[in-house]
Amino acid sequence: MSQDKIDILQRALNREKAARKQAEAILEQKSAELYESNQKLAEAYTSLESTFAKTDSQLQGVFEHIVDAYVVADVEGNIIKMNAAAVTLLGLKSVKDSCNLMDLVRPDQYIDVFNAFNVVYREGGSVSDLVVNITTKDHRKIIVQINASVIYDNGVPIASHGIVRDITQSKNEKEKLIESEERLAALIQNLEEGVLLEDENRKIILVNNKFCEFFNVKKQPNELVGKDCLPVIEEIKHSFKDSQKFITDITAAFNSKKPVLNEDLETIDDRIFERDYIPIFRDGVYKGHLWKYKDFTIRRQYRKSLEAEKFKYSSIISNMNLGLLEVDVNDRIVMANKSFYDMTGYAEDEIIGKVGKDFLPSDEDKEIVNEQNRNRKKGKTDSYEVRIKNKAGELRHWLVSGAPNYNLKGEVVGSIGINFDITDIKSLQLQKENLLKKLEKSNDELYEYAHVVSHDLKSPLRSINALVSWLKEDNKDKLDAVSLQNIAHIETTLEKMEQLITDVLEYSSIGSEDSEKEEVNVHTLVTDLIGILHKPSHVNVTVLNTLPSLNGNRVKLQQLFQNLMSNAIKFIDKEAGLVEIDVQAKGDFYQFSVKDNGIGIDKKFHDKIFKIFLSLNKRKDSTGIGLSIVKKIVEMHEGEIWLESEPTKGTTFYFTLKKT
Repeated sequence: MSQDKIDILQRALNREKAARKQAEAILEQKSAELYESNQKLAEAYTSLESTFAKTDSQLQGVFEHIVDAYVVADVEGNIIKMNAAAVTLLGLKSVKDSCNLMDLVRPDQYIDVFNAFNVVYREGGSVSDLVVNITTKDHRKIIVQINASVIYDNGVPIASHGIVRDITQSKNEKEKLIESEERLAALIQNLEEGVLLEDENRKIILVNNKFCEFFNVKKQPNELVGKDCLPVIEEIKHSFKDSQKFITDITAAFNSKKPVLNEDLETIDDRIFERDYIPIFRDGVYKGHLWKYKDFTIRRQYRKSLEAEKFKYSSIISNMNLGLLEVDVNDRIVMANKSFYDMTGYAEDEIIGKVGKDFLPSDEDKEIVNEQNRNRKKGKTDSYEVRIKNKAGELRHWLVSGAPNYNLKGEVVGSIGINFDITDIKSLQLQKENLLKKLEKSNDELYEYAHVVSHDLKSPLRSINALVSWLKEDNKDKLDAVSLQNIAHIETTLEKMEQLITDVLEYSSIGSEDSEKEEVNVHTLVTDLIGILHKPSHVNVTVLNTLPSLNGNRVKLQQLFQNLMSNAIKFIDKEAGLVEIDVQAKGDFYQFSVKDNGIGIDKKFHDKIFKIFLSLNKRKDSTGIGLSIVKKIVEMHEGEIWLESEPTKGTTFYFTLKKT
């Protein structure tokens, strides 16, 4: 081998040795670096294991103590892990219980829930605010809200985990709130007041039907919601007489953010509205304005009418001749009218606040006033007489009508008395009583006088009648026909004179006898009279209806019917005479009638025939007192008598008698 080749090989060997040394040096350096890195990696792994354990422990604590129910479930819905809150929510006994979440879902929601989670597993991601009705293991029906996401292993979904919240109560409360809002909206829509609510940007939040009706707004309430309020203001301002003031007031109220209450507005058609313009704040922040309009037209007219009536009656009360007094529960005078001051002689400042019963009643009548005041406080009303001393010390007689005074709650707050000065009336009453006593004495004396006169007058008449009879008997053969006729006239005149004296005595005695009334069966009384009355055979007397019983004087009632029936029979000129007796009930009275078909009476005599001594027919058996007696008997029984009659057509006498 040549030296050149050897040199070449030597140089190549040297280079290889040098490269190997260099490689060994690099390898040694890299080994050292690798060792160092390995040490650091071991330390990092140890630290990572410690951090992971710590973090896992922290997560486990959070998982165990989270307030909401937390559940981990596989793709089939079986619970893998859960916290204590989930156990309570789902009605389980412990975290180790097995349960498939799909078994709890209400049957009608099963497919929707299943499809929702299938989409999540298929597409990845999460499900938020899923509301599900479930029945727990302890049979409670609740509503839950689910927020869940998918757990992956190497990109493959293996489970889901999430929060389950019980929203049953909040759901019910929300439904109730919605229901309340709907009711409130319905209530506002049907209010008798016009309402409009605008927000801070002058957008309409709410407006009701009455508002649109009041001001003839063309759009419906629901069409105005969300619209600008200003065009509505421009539209309705023309409804008011002072449209510029309407705009100015609203603008001022909006800018000041201060409430405007009970503002009066008058429309061009004379309606009166009361407006409230109220700012709304929430936590001190302005949120809008509420408009409220009330139609006060009728109420204002009523108030004006009431004020006019009040003024009228106040004027009447102030000027009437009756003293009006109002006292409180402590009997202190709180109000009196002018007449009361005039009646007592006291001024207003001497009366108001004083206890009237302490100085007005006489000493003898104070107990009467005290008793009446006690009755007022018990709610009793009464009238009574009392003697009062006025400021001048004069004793006056008052008629007092007292009544309790009530407040709006129905409580007695005092009493009101109306006082009438009857001093003059009492004086007249005393005079009347004295006159009645004198009249009664005069009547008694007159009655006695009538009896004496009757006896004194009848005595010479009987003597004359006896002398004429003796003269006629002694000279019956000597007297001619003319003399006998004259003697007959004398006898007739004497009989009529005696009857006249008897009737006058009877007339004067009616009402003077103090006979007590009794229950009288008028039907029996009349039928008995029909049996004993003298009547010609051609006259028929009938009773058309059963006559009633009433309280009266039997003898006078018999005389009443006897006179009327006798008169009817006496003046019948028809071949078939008829007398009919009838009755009708008229309130507190019975109306009787006695009808005949006799000669009748001319209308011009209807008011005269009841006068004493007036006889329309100059019959020897008529004295002209009979109907006067009838009238007095009717009046004695508190009734009236009248007639209907025409000449030749008969007469009907009507008269009333009180039932009791």
